[in-house]
Amino acid sequence: MSSPVDILSRRLLPWLEPPFRKLEAARLAGRLGHAWLIAGPAGVGKLNLALALARRLFGGELERDALDPGAALAAMAARYEPQDRHPDLHWLYPSERKQEDEEKEKASVSIDQVRTATDALTLTAHRSGAKVLVIESAELLSRGAANALLKTLEEPTPNSYLLLLSQQPGSLPPTVRSRCQRLVLPTPDDDAVAAWLAVSPTVVREARYAVGDAPLQIAAGIRGELLTKFSKLESDLTAISEDRLDPLSIVQSWIKGETKAETRAETELALSWLQRRLHGALRARLAESGGSTSVTVPPAATLHNAWRALPARALFDEYDRAEKLLNLLGSGLNIELALAAMLNALVVNRGRS
Repeated sequence: MSSPVDILSRRLLPWLEPPFRKLEAARLAGRLGHAWLIAGPAGVGKLNLALALARRLFGGELERDALDPGAALAAMAARYEPQDRHPDLHWLYPSERKQEDEEKEKASVSIDQVRTATDALTLTAHRSGAKVLVIESAELLSRGAANALLKTLEEPTPNSYLLLLSQQPGSLPPTVRSRCQRLVLPTPDDDAVAAWLAVSPTVVREARYAVGDAPLQIAAGIRGELLTKFSKLESDLTAISEDRLDPLSIVQSWIKGETKAETRAETELALSWLQRRLHGALRARLAESGGSTSVTVPPAATLHNAWRALPARALFDEYDRAEKLLNLLGSGLNIELALAAMLNALVVNRGRS
C-alpha cells in the first residue's frame, strides 16, 4: 500500500501540470536553481508540486493519471503520520514548541529542525545524487531558523535543492526571499475544479463562498463535512446579529480541539470563513450603492439581513481585524479573546454611523 508521501509524489493535481512543466524544463536544461519559493494559497497543492519535483530529481517517473480528489484529501490528512520515505528527502513542517526568544509556545519551524536538515544536505546522498529539503509553511520559520537557513541558501552544497512552500511569502525575511527563485501557484477556475470533482461549476461556485478558493478545501467541503460546519458558523453568526448568543461562548465552540494543532486549524478555518463573509457583505454593499456595475454577489455570499444596519466602516474595520488575527495565528496571542472581542464589536457597532 502506498504511503501518503508516495501518493503525493507520483501524481499531480491537474492544475499543477503547467508549473510542473516549467520546473521540469528548467531541470532538463540544467537551469533549475538550487532554491525555490513556491507560493500560493493554502489548499492549492504546493506540497504536491514540491514532492513531485523531488521525485524527478531523484530519478523517478510520475504516473500519467492526475491525482484524484479522494486520494489527495486522504494523503494530505495523513501526511504527518510516521512512514518510510526517500532517504534523501528532508521535510520540515511547523510544530508546537517554545521559541528561542520567547516564553510562549507557538507553531514554528525551529532552528534545530533547520540545522539537522541542512547538516544532512552536506553529506553524500544515499541514492541518486540529489538531496532535497522541503519546508512546509516556510513563513513560520522562527527567526533563528531563518538565519540558520541563510548559509545553505548562500552556499549550497552540490546537488542540493531547497523548496520553501508558503501561503504568506511576504512574511519571510527579505534575506531569505531574495535568495530563492519564485513560483506562484494561482487557484484554478471553477470549470477546472468542477471537472476534477465531477460536479457542476455552480456547485463549485456555491462552495467557494463557504470554504474559500482553495480547491482542496472545496473538495473537502463538497465531499465531507465542511459545508455542514460552515452552516453552523452561519447560524451562530446570525444568532450574534440578533443578540441571542454570547460571542465568547460561540468562539469557544468554534475553535476547540483536542490538540494545539487541531485548535489552531479550527481557529484558522473559522477566521478565514468570517473574513470571507465580511468580504461578501462589503461587495454586496458596494453593489447596492451603485459603486460598481461589474460586481455580482450571489445571495449565499451576503450576511444575514440583521447585519444590514451595520455601517460600512464597521465592516471594513472587522474585515481588517480578521486578516490581522489570521496573520497572528501561532504568535502566542490569545486568539479566542481577540475573536470574541471582534464579534462583540460587531454587535456594539450595529447601527452606528
